[in-house]
Amino acid sequence: MTFEQWSLFLMVWIAASLPLGPNALNCIALSADAGLRRSLWAVVGILIASLCHMAATIFGVAAILAANAMLFQILKICGGGYLIWMGIALWRKGGTIEIIGNSGFPSRLATMRRAFLISLSNPKAVFSYMAIFSQFISPTVPLAEQMLVLAPTSFAVTIMIYGGYCAAGIGISRLLGTVRRRLAFNRAVGTIYIVAGAGLAITDGPRRS
Repeated sequence: MTFEQWSLFLMVWIAASLPLGPNALNCIALSADAGLRRSLWAVVGILIASLCHMAATIFGVAAILAANAMLFQILKICGGGYLIWMGIALWRKGGTIEIIGNSGFPSRLATMRRAFLISLSNPKAVFSYMAIFSQFISPTVPLAEQMLVLAPTSFAVTIMIYGGYCAAGIGISRLLGTVRRRLAFNRAVGTIYIVAGAGLAITDGPRRS
């Protein structure tokens, strides 16, 4: 892979990772609740989910999902239902920012597991990997050699962006000094989760050519 190709992949991957979605909101809310150090464990969960998406792309799981509309629909509904459940849970939290567990700060494992499930809850993510990676993988070059460049790059971008969202939560936590503000924050994030989950459940699956 040439430097120009790598630079283009880097720019495309940054652009694909930047949009504020459920993963980013989870990082921000965790940081606002439990602090930066604890929220960084969410980035670990996102990285593990990214590895699963990447493996699914490499081993052809994405192609299987694309060919099986019913399986894709089932996964989509399950993922949407999980996000809706998270949104409802946030609405029920009232004026607390905590989003994992019922008391105290979330454990490292719980933080990592929640982020992993959020990231994995959208089966369409695997198609993003398939769409982007397929543009930069050459059939004339050994796959392992190319993945030794692409995989670390994508992981580094993921750490940078979601680590940044965790850092953003520190500033937000300073603005949430009253119960009323925390209530508004929880309900705003919860509403986004519910809307995202509903949108995920009702949107069409991948189109066959």
